[in-house]
Amino acid sequence: MENKLQTALTAAASGILAALFIWRAVAGDGSLLGLFTGAALLMLFIFCLIPFVPAAWNALFCSASPSPDLGLGERSLRRARRHPWAQIAMFMLLTRLLLFIAAYAFYCLAREAYPGGIFDTLKTVWLRSDSPSYLGISERWYVTEGDPRFHIVFFPFYPVVMALFNPLTKNSFASAMIVSNLSAIVAAVLAYEVAALDMRRQDALRAMKYLFILPAAFFFAAPMTESLFLALTLACVYLVRKKRYFWGCVFGALAGFTRSVGGLILVFVAFEWLQDLLADRRAGTLKENAKTHVLRALCMLVVPFGLAGYLYINYAVTGNALTFMRYQSEHWGQGFGFFFESASTQLEHLILSVNRREVSKALGLWLPNLVYSFGSLAVAAAAARKLRPSYTAFFLVYFAVACGATWLLSSPRYLTAAFPLAFAVAHLTDTGNKDAAATAVCLALLLAYLGMYANGQYVY
Repeated sequence: MENKLQTALTAAASGILAALFIWRAVAGDGSLLGLFTGAALLMLFIFCLIPFVPAAWNALFCSASPSPDLGLGERSLRRARRHPWAQIAMFMLLTRLLLFIAAYAFYCLAREAYPGGIFDTLKTVWLRSDSPSYLGISERWYVTEGDPRFHIVFFPFYPVVMALFNPLTKNSFASAMIVSNLSAIVAAVLAYEVAALDMRRQDALRAMKYLFILPAAFFFAAPMTESLFLALTLACVYLVRKKRYFWGCVFGALAGFTRSVGGLILVFVAFEWLQDLLADRRAGTLKENAKTHVLRALCMLVVPFGLAGYLYINYAVTGNALTFMRYQSEHWGQGFGFFFESASTQLEHLILSVNRREVSKALGLWLPNLVYSFGSLAVAAAAARKLRPSYTAFFLVYFAVACGATWLLSSPRYLTAAFPLAFAVAHLTDTGNKDAAATAVCLALLLAYLGMYANGQYVY
């Protein structure tokens, strides 16, 4: 009976997605090759659902997963429970330094004349994409005139934190780099702690490693929101896993005050809450713990306050809580759509760029977006049976929303900031050879992508 219900749920979800695809294909005017690309990405998404549904079913309706510490002796347990925070901090400081050196080297190699020292060119190399907008918000807040009026589309918490450092640094770029890189270190520690809840020590360290060597991981060192968003998301996850729902949801709200997809962490929180509720029901302790579950459910109402705060700022500044949506549409042609349509659009632009011999646009923008979207779903599908179901649920919703933007330019950056992706890679590289191969591939792609970013190519 359970298998039939799981099959029915998977079939129903797949049928709904297929119906949406057919509807959009009939209503749209995309090319045949574009439709094929969108269909292929949709199939990968469904391949994620196939193992996810039984894994989620088992998590919700069956016994709890065994502790990763089972099988360890007393001495091994003592070592496994040590917090390698100093080791992680040194890893992060070293990788930040190497990223800055590599970016500077790529910048110099692309120029005949000497561009200046590494500190002289730091701002030129790293202040790209959305970064100037965040610096502008931290200096002047949101305004209603001139080109900076479009800054209202960017969420406020990152520039707010930057502004706290501005009186000390007297330089918003320096403040941004401090916030981003300190946040990255905090995120690395939290990534290990979250991973260690389900993995052994060496596996948790590997998950943390992959989070910061994925091809777009250099964005965690850039003056953008990704590292702060990641730290807030992981803080929410860790606290909720430790049953501290209120503070976990506060950090979830701050994640929603940092990026538009931040509020999606509510998917993870709700899944964990339901899992705990059903576990008490199976154990016969639901009645005595009813008050706890009700209070935790009320805590979840805190998470949407992050988005609500951003909407209020829109209203306070412009008189309309949805001004950001109008600007996104009018100024950037951006809106909400379906991820399979975005894949179709990206392939069509890739072909157009190749035909026009726009090599940098093809290699820096459209190809990485497509490869990252397909690669992320492939990794998630392969690891879905091993990854905690609440993480998979969060990732799938995150992917559908983030990659559903109608003018998607930043798929690698968005998906790298979703922590379950790195955790999935860690689950798939559980032998020395697999780990070495995956590490080599990630580092090679990271350097290639960083080189394009440092030289102002179409990397967003």
